[in-house]
Amino acid sequence: MLIQRTYQLVDASARYNIDLCDYRHAITRAAELSFREIFYAIDVQSSYFTLTLDCETPKIKHGLLVNFGKTIAKQAQGLCEEAMRTYQSDKHPPSRQLFRCCE
Repeated sequence: MLIQRTYQLVDASARYNIDLCDYRHAITRAAELSFREIFYAIDVQSSYFTLTLDCETPKIKHGLLVNFGKTIAKQAQGLCEEAMRTYQSDKHPPSRQLFRCCE
């Protein structure tokens, strides 16, 4: 079963200032490494990318998505410096987010 999800940068101002096409290779490589045998395709546009996976279920495992984000962070450090959003909490360490699903 092919499933598609579209993602955009979490930071709204970064969405208008950053062209994801400049990071096409890093995003594609991160998807290939993270999803391996279920990776089908990725379409990177200037303000979003669409990920297509060949899964047995209609839901992508959360752990795979987390690892995908971490791999992008390693592959595209400049993108993270410009667009990473950090959320503070009193109860746990700060969490960071780069992309969000925007279907």
